[in-house]
Amino acid sequence: MHTEHLQDRMRQRGISEAMIGAILTIGDWNARGDRLVLPERAITPLLQQKREELKMLERLARRGGASLVIEGEALITVYSNTKRTHL
Repeated sequence: MHTEHLQDRMRQRGISEAMIGAILTIGDWNARGDRLVLPERAITPLLQQKREELKMLERLARRGGASLVIEGEALITVYSNTKRTHL
């Protein structure tokens, strides 16, 4: 539930719904337990992780995606989804 006060402060301070969602999802409670805090030092490693994930997804996309063959719990093989024409 968003109070009118919160909505006013979000507009004034340029805080989006997505930012509120991030604070709710990954913020930590302060010592008194009356607010969620998401400091820059907590955001920085998450940004690096997302950059690495994005680079990996871009590499997969350049390959046309990939497929992983699984049997039971065994990972059998993996290959790119690029179509190759055989002559």
